[in-house]
Amino acid sequence: MRLVEADLPGMIEEKNRLLEGETPVCRLRRENVDLTDAMWRAEFLDRVTRDANKTLIITEGLLLYLGDDTVRSLGQDLASRASIQWWILEIASPAILQMMRRGMGVHLAQAPLKFAPPEGVVFFETLGWKVLEIHSVVREAVRFRRAPLFLRLFSVFPEPDPRKLGRWSRWSGVARFERRG
Repeated sequence: MRLVEADLPGMIEEKNRLLEGETPVCRLRRENVDLTDAMWRAEFLDRVTRDANKTLIITEGLLLYLGDDTVRSLGQDLASRASIQWWILEIASPAILQMMRRGMGVHLAQAPLKFAPPEGVVFFETLGWKVLEIHSVVREAVRFRRAPLFLRLFSVFPEPDPRKLGRWSRWSGVARFERRG
């Protein structure tokens, strides 16, 4: 297995410094790239997928910080490359995004939270992706016994449809998509 980790140059430098004495158990390459820059992103994706035939993209901790247009462009770029078969991402409803902003306010001044589509996973389905799995963060935290008591109580209530989150639903999850076509 080959793992390519992409992040902003400052983040890659910090990871390299913190993990200096560690040895990865797979072939790992860290790449400096700003995925919000369409040209830089295209060059990066072309390079890392050139010799691949089945690629999984994981955008953990990224999409919430991007604007709708940037996420749309990224999703289209990923879907346009035949070797990229799957995409795992996290998604939050607008109400959860608002709660996070209030709860973390001053800590997010340099990196504000932006992306929380009211249409939920449909946002990605319109970009050439098909949902394979959707997992609620709350339900998974309860299942793995990682949820505080108050969240365990909420897990007994029905959850909103991840395809129709709307503005007021409080939901976040992780979804695995497959490229259509």
